[in-house]
Amino acid sequence: MWTWIKRLFGSKSAATPAPAWPNSVSVSSPSFTVEPPKTTYDERRVHTPNKGSNAIRPEAVVLHHSDGSYRGGCEWIANPASKVSYHVLIARDGRRTVFCNDSERAWHAGRSNWMGRPDLNSWSLGVAWEGNTYDYPLGDDAMASAIEYLAPRLRKWGIPMSMVVTHQQVSPSRKTDISAADAIRFKSKLEAALN
Repeated sequence: MWTWIKRLFGSKSAATPAPAWPNSVSVSSPSFTVEPPKTTYDERRVHTPNKGSNAIRPEAVVLHHSDGSYRGGCEWIANPASKVSYHVLIARDGRRTVFCNDSERAWHAGRSNWMGRPDLNSWSLGVAWEGNTYDYPLGDDAMASAIEYLAPRLRKWGIPMSMVVTHQQVSPSRKTDISAADAIRFKSKLEAALN
């Protein structure tokens, strides 16, 4: 066997140098381009009955935390008794579950108002991370997955960064999610990814 390998690849001695690369291969100018994968993080789609029947046109994004585990959150959103949904729920490791298409009205913001306009469920995307951002700050994978999900949508729908807000901002008397520190970090990373 070793004799066969030596014949195929050549000997490593100075007397018998290894064969040169064929002239037809160009190392300096490859004839192909390598494209990055379309999705870095695992994404699955799960049906939720918890959504409105009217179509929406997203003009904002509301950031949430679920206050529970990823698995528990997915089960709760799929349960009709919960009357809760997001467009997407993201795990700490970056896995994500999409429950509603962009044009579907998820039930994520409840009584809400932003810039004098009520009912953000009717005109925003709801993005949630598992857990509580005060107890467990967002990690790199959770933020990168959200950016991977959101960046193309912000471009597609023409949503400016000023319209990426927290649940606390749109429902200040009722909600505290997400933590201000995580909101600042995430929005900074999202803005950098868009530029």
